[in-house]
Amino acid sequence: MKKLFIIFTLTLVLFGCSKEDKDVKKTESLSLEEQITHVMSENKLKNKEIIDYDIKDNFVYVIFKNQHAFSNTHNPDLVILENNNGNLEWVAGPDDRTMSIDTAIIFGRDEGPSVTIHMPLNNTKIKEIKVFGESAKAVTYVEHFTNDFSMEYKYWIAYSNEEPTADDIEIVME
Repeated sequence: MKKLFIIFTLTLVLFGCSKEDKDVKKTESLSLEEQITHVMSENKLKNKEIIDYDIKDNFVYVIFKNQHAFSNTHNPDLVILENNNGNLEWVAGPDDRTMSIDTAIIFGRDEGPSVTIHMPLNNTKIKEIKVFGESAKAVTYVEHFTNDFSMEYKYWIAYSNEEPTADDIEIVME
């Protein structure tokens, strides 16, 4: 009887972890960047180059290079992820834009801040962009084509409690 009890106990211990437990442990052991790329890959955005990300409350706003069908350049685009007990979950992506205004894309959100990304034309000299009177964060990134040739890109990103309209965005020129 003891042998049967020991065999039964060992079987439970050895096979007690379910696949779901292993998946949770696996994602919890990944770095934030690894979790971001994993969730993006699961949502058909595999091998996208991440430019920057911001963390606001339980949300991670990931800016990445995205080649659009109408252009041969890589423009910044956005993925919104939510931190759910240490695991990132998909909230919104490039197809969830609510509006485009000239060179700005807007992601209006009911939960969490709305996001505005303004991408000026290359030769435009912009000093500052304000959304609802608040300065947007300017981000610059460089794309290297060869050792001798690269291009510098700049975009502005703003987070607001409501979705802006064209009248809520102020562009201050140099």
